[in-house]
Amino acid sequence: MALDRRDYRQLVNTTVEIANKVGVDGIIGRIVEDLKDGTKPYMRMVVETIEKVVANLGASDINAHSEQLLIDRILYAFQE
Repeated sequence: MALDRRDYRQLVNTTVEIANKVGVDGIIGRIVEDLKDGTKPYMRMVVETIEKVVANLGASDINAHSEQLLIDRILYAFQE
């Protein structure tokens, strides 16, 4: 999915819309582990999704555990 541009956009937009319904923490908590995946296109897609969700809804609803995981996983993704 991450390699096909059309599917990539649809998946990111769908995830953002789901986040609008369930909240930031619900989505971030589920996709943050995917930042540890080894494939760069997929990690890029997850980072873009997180960026759009946080830009859209803000980060105030993210709990401390999810916030810590998010920071750890983003650092890992950028090191890769």
